[in-house]
Amino acid sequence: MKHYTHLSIIEREKLFLLRQQGWKYRDIAIELKRSHSALVREYNRNIKSTELGYLPDTADMFAKTRKARHGLKIDRHPELKAEIIRLMRYEGYSPDIVAGRLKSKCAKVRISAEAIYQFVYSKEGTKLELYKSLIHRRPRRNQRYGRKTRGDYGIPERVSISQRPELDPEEFGNFEADLTFFKGNKSINLSTMVDRKTGYLMANLNATKHSEPIALKLLKNITTFPRSKRKSITFDNGKEFVNHLVIKQVAGVPTYFCKPGSPWQKPYVETTHALLHRFIPKKTDPKTLTEEIVQCAVTKLNNLPRKRFNYRTPAEMLLEEKIYRLGALRP
Repeated sequence: MKHYTHLSIIEREKLFLLRQQGWKYRDIAIELKRSHSALVREYNRNIKSTELGYLPDTADMFAKTRKARHGLKIDRHPELKAEIIRLMRYEGYSPDIVAGRLKSKCAKVRISAEAIYQFVYSKEGTKLELYKSLIHRRPRRNQRYGRKTRGDYGIPERVSISQRPELDPEEFGNFEADLTFFKGNKSINLSTMVDRKTGYLMANLNATKHSEPIALKLLKNITTFPRSKRKSITFDNGKEFVNHLVIKQVAGVPTYFCKPGSPWQKPYVETTHALLHRFIPKKTDPKTLTEEIVQCAVTKLNNLPRKRFNYRTPAEMLLEEKIYRLGALRP
């Protein structure tokens, strides 16, 4: 009999990315080898907000919070806990062997090896020194699937998003920037920058993803606002943003970078991409695009009412800020 298992963070990340790419639930279910209904339920019950939609790390946190309300399975079954402790301490069984034996013996209550490892490294398990029954006998658990990575990911003076001060949702000037591409072409792209508070979008057409021209276009966009209104820009770790120091030094704005493979850490620009592709579909041949077409789509998007603004538009939200767009480099 096949037992249901909750989605892992890796599966949640894949669900997020494939939904962003326009995949249908049934196609994702085949890719992840999950049931269609399980994915629909996972997506709908863990939506953070109608504007931001589904975010993998938030969904994982929600799931763990719900699970924590019920307590650990081991704590709910004292006889199971006693058997695990006996097998590990006196028989020298590893968590994998304990879980496998319980399954093979058709035990009334079963448990996964991962759940046993979590118990071993819990406060109670550490106090019982169950880790001494493991092969490596480490008092602390190594990061699962961990590997050494470069600290800067090839980006000079990279500052992680973990070092970014907490952002005030009512403060204008905290931007998220990214590129969005079209199907069948990984060169021509749109560089985008979105203000988190107002949802106001600025975008440009680029013939390549070379970092220098992209940095200059982002610089031109952000310097249309007064220096006092340039609070921060958050990027992902793409090599197209290695020239972020040009923006940082000339515009006087701090730059931050998401954790690798975590596009949901800049959710506003990700959501805006989905809206932008309503006006310029991803299946569009990018060779037919012009800057005029792009700016027409941007104008339409900035004048699209949003639920999170009580159906006001980003353009109206920007007007309420009473910001005079001054032109490059004025204080």
